[in-house]
Amino acid sequence: MSRRVRRFAVFATVMLLVGGVAVGAGATAPAPIESGNETAPDSPPSHQNPTNVTESGDSQQVARYLNSQLVSRLNASALAVSDEEYAKGQQLLGADYDLLLEQYGAVAAGTDTEQIVTRFNLTREQQREIINKAQQLNQTATLYQAAVRNGDDERARALARDIVENASELNASTATLNEQYANLETQTNLSFETTQEAIVTNQRRLTQAAGAIASREFTETNVSVQTAQPNLSAASPTQIHGRLVAANGTPVTNATVEIAVGDDTITTQTDSVGRYTTSYQPLLVSSNISTLTASYRPASGDPFLSSTATTSISVTGQQPSTLSVTNATTSAGFGDPLRVSGDVNIHSVENRSLAGLPVVLQIGERKVATGSTTANGSYTLATTLPETIAPGEYTVRVRLAADGLTVAPTVAMTQLTVQSTPTELSVETNDTETDSENISITGTLTTDTGDPLADRTLQLQLGSVPFKTVRTDSTGQYQATIDRASVQDEDTRVLTVQFAASGSNLESSTAEQTLSLSATNPGRQLVLVAGLLFVLIMGGLLVIREQFTTQWAQLRNSVSWDTDDKTETSVNTDETEAGRLAVADIPDETTSADSMSLRERAQNALNAGDPDAAVQFAYAAFRNEIRSPIDRSQTHWEVYNQWRATDQSEAAAVRQLTTAYEQATFASEPVSVETAQKVVELLPSLTETSGLPQR
Repeated sequence: MSRRVRRFAVFATVMLLVGGVAVGAGATAPAPIESGNETAPDSPPSHQNPTNVTESGDSQQVARYLNSQLVSRLNASALAVSDEEYAKGQQLLGADYDLLLEQYGAVAAGTDTEQIVTRFNLTREQQREIINKAQQLNQTATLYQAAVRNGDDERARALARDIVENASELNASTATLNEQYANLETQTNLSFETTQEAIVTNQRRLTQAAGAIASREFTETNVSVQTAQPNLSAASPTQIHGRLVAANGTPVTNATVEIAVGDDTITTQTDSVGRYTTSYQPLLVSSNISTLTASYRPASGDPFLSSTATTSISVTGQQPSTLSVTNATTSAGFGDPLRVSGDVNIHSVENRSLAGLPVVLQIGERKVATGSTTANGSYTLATTLPETIAPGEYTVRVRLAADGLTVAPTVAMTQLTVQSTPTELSVETNDTETDSENISITGTLTTDTGDPLADRTLQLQLGSVPFKTVRTDSTGQYQATIDRASVQDEDTRVLTVQFAASGSNLESSTAEQTLSLSATNPGRQLVLVAGLLFVLIMGGLLVIREQFTTQWAQLRNSVSWDTDDKTETSVNTDETEAGRLAVADIPDETTSADSMSLRERAQNALNAGDPDAAVQFAYAAFRNEIRSPIDRSQTHWEVYNQWRATDQSEAAAVRQLTTAYEQATFASEPVSVETAQKVVELLPSLTETSGLPQR
C-alpha cells in the first residue's frame, strides 16, 4: 500500500469518527415525534389540529405541546445530521416546522411571543446552514478520497484546502448556533444544555479532523516583516523587507506576499532564499493607522498553509494631489444624463496602483454622484440630473474625497447650465349626463416630449376653491371624482387641475374644463320641475289664445296700444319685475302672433337692464314656437337632450339657452347682460332654421 493510500485510510477513519460533526451527535435522545395515534399527558392529541382546540384553558396546554414539538424537531434534526442523514435533517425543519411555528404564534400568550417565534425561526435557519455546510464537507471528503486513490496529489491538496476552509466556516456557524440556543433557552426557560454540549464536542472533533488533514497535506509556514523605519511618511516611500519559510526553516520561494496598511495593499515576491524586499508609500491610509501586516496566502495546489505577521507603525503627512476634468456635460434638463470624467494624479508616486480613490460630484452644495479611480487614476462619474435642481447656472465640483487620508483632498470645477423642461397636463370628464351623481375626472401629466411624470401631486379646484389633491401613477395618469351637487353656479363651473413645480427644473402646467351646472340635487330637482310646470302652463295659455276670435285680438291690441307713455312704462316695469319668476308667471298680455310678443318682451327686458327676465321670455318663446313631439312634462334638460338627438347642428346653441334659463330661474346669481344678449340673438336661428317643426 502506498504512503498516499495509507494516509487516506487514516483520514477515512477520522471522518467516520466525526461523521456528521455539525450538530447534536452528543446530545441525549430527544422525545420522539409523536405519531398520529399517541397523546401526550396534559396535551391535545397530536392528530388533532391545535388551532381547533377551543376548550377553556387549553391554549396554554396547546402552546406547551407546540413548543415541545418544535424542540423535538430541532433535536431530531441534529441527530439525523450526526448520522449523515442530511435529507432527513432538512425535512424535520421544513414545512411541518413552519406550520408548528405558525400555530404556536397563534395560540401562545404573552408579550414576548413574537420574539420567541422569531428566535425559533432563527435557530432553525442557522441549523439549516450548518446542515448544508456539513453536507458540503462530506461531499468534498468523498472527492478528496477519489483524488487520493487516483494519485492526483495536486487535486488532493486543493480539495484538502477546501476541507480546511469549510471546516473553519462551519466552526463559525456552529458558534452562532450555540448563541441562538442560549438566547432561546433564556426566552423559553427550556434547557438546551445537552444540545449545546454536543455542538461544542462535534466542533472540536471537526477541528481535529481538519487539523489531521492539514498536517498530512500541508506544511506550516512563517512569514516575517520589518520596516526601515517605524514612522511612514506620506511624502516618500519606506523600504519593507522580510522572509517566508516553512516550519522546518526551508525557504518558500517565488511566493506572493501581501503588504497591507488598512485597506491599502501592495504585493511582492519572495526570492530563491525566501526573502522579499519592497517599498511602500501610504496612499489610501487613515492618519491614525498603527499596524502593518504581511500575509502569505498560498494557491490552492501549494503544499503550504497560510501565515501572517504584523509590525507597529505610524503615518505622518499628506501627499499632494491634483484632479482634472477632461470631459463634462455643459447643459442638461430634467432626466438628462450628466457625465464628468477626468484623472487624479498623486505627486511623487510611481509604479503604484491608484485604484479606489474616492471621487465625488457636486452641483452647488449638493452631492449627486460618487465613484472611484481606476488603477491609472482615471475616473468617470455618471448620473441623471435630479428634478430638484432648479434652472440656472451652476458650478460643478469634482472632489477627491480624501478627508482623513494621507492623500490631500483636491477639487476641480466646471460649469453646467440647467434648463427648465415644459410639462403638459390634460383633463377629461364624463360630463355628458347632467343628471348623474358624480363627475369622473381623468388626465395625464407628461413632459413636453411625452415622458410620463410619476408620483407628482396635482391640485384640483372648482372655481377658485381647492377641493382635492391627487398623485399621478407610474404612467403619469391620475383620476378623481366630483360630487355634481357641488357644481352649483357659474363660480364653481370651471374645473382647474394644476401642477405646481416648485423648486424644480420642471415647469408648472394647468388644464381647465367647464362643467355643467348640477341637476342632481333633490331639492333642486323639485324647483326645476316647478319651473317647467310654469312654462307648460304658459304654453297652454298660448294655445288657448290661438282659438280666440280676431275681434278679441283687435280689442286687446286697441287696449294695449292706445295707452299713454306712462302706461307703457308701467307694463315694462311689470315685465322686468316678473322676470325673476318662472315663465308661467309671465303676464297674460301676450299675443298669439307666432309669440312675437315674447320675443319683444325678451328684448324689452334686456333693454330695461333685467337679463334674467330677458332669458326667461326668450326660453318661453323658444318652447312656444317649435311644434315638437316633446312631452310637456319634460324638464328643460330633457328637452335639450331630445333636441340634440334630432338636430345636432344647433345643439350647442340650445344648450347655451337652456343653461342660461336654468341660471336665470333658479340660481342666486343673475345672468350676465352679455349672456342674455347672446341668448336673445340666438332665438331667431333656433326657431326658424331648426330641423324641428315650428308651430
